[in-house]
Amino acid sequence: MKKMMMLIAAVALAASACQKVEPLTKDSQQIVYVTADAGIHSFGVTADGEWSVVMDEEAKRWCEFEGPSYGSGQGAFSVKYDANLFEGVRRGLRRQAKFTVLTDDKFTSVTILFRQSGLAPHFEFRQDTYEIDANVTETAVAINSNLSVYEAPQIEYSISGAWITGSELSRNGSEVKVFCSENKSGKERTAQIRISYTDCWGETFTDTATISQSDKVQTPEVTE
Repeated sequence: MKKMMMLIAAVALAASACQKVEPLTKDSQQIVYVTADAGIHSFGVTADGEWSVVMDEEAKRWCEFEGPSYGSGQGAFSVKYDANLFEGVRRGLRRQAKFTVLTDDKFTSVTILFRQSGLAPHFEFRQDTYEIDANVTETAVAINSNLSVYEAPQIEYSISGAWITGSELSRNGSEVKVFCSENKSGKERTAQIRISYTDCWGETFTDTATISQSDKVQTPEVTE
C-alpha cells in the first residue's frame, strides 16, 4: 500500500505572517489554541490525493465547518466556533474539540486537538475535616466546584477506612454521601477521602479530606 504524505498548518484567518509547515504522517497530532471569543479558524492541507475531515461529538456542540470539509491535493478547511459561555451568560470551562484529517486510503491521519480558552476547573472539599458522632451511619461530604452536570460524572473518588461501608457521588458532583458502621470500638477512628478530576486538556485536579468518627455520642443540651 502506498503511504500518502500529508502536510497541515493551522492559520488564523486574520494572520498575515507565514508559518512553517512541518510534515505530519500517520497518527500525528497537533494542538491549536484559540481564545474564548467566537471566531473562525482555517487549516491549510497538502496531501498526495483526496482528504476529508471529521469532528468528534464534543466538537459538534460548539463547532461547525465553514465550507467544505474535504478536498484533493492542496486545499483548506475552516472551522467556525462559538464563544465559550455557560448557558449563554458566564464564561465556561476551557474545552477541547477533536478533528481528524484522513487521506482517501485512510492510511495517513492527522489529529487536531482544538482547545478553546475558558475557566480552569475549581475543585475542592468544603472542609478539611468532617466530624461525626459514634452512632452516625451516614454523612455528606460537600464539594465546592465550578463543574457543570456534564463534567461532574467524570469525578473520581476513593475512601480509605475499613469501617466505611459504602459511598455515592451526587449527580451534580456537589457531595459524596458516605455510609459507615456505628463506632463501638471505644476509640476515635478516621478515614481519608480523595477526589480527582482530569479535564479535557489533560490536567488533573485533586483534593483530600478526613472523616473523623468519635467514640462518643453527643448528648443534646436541654435548657429550661
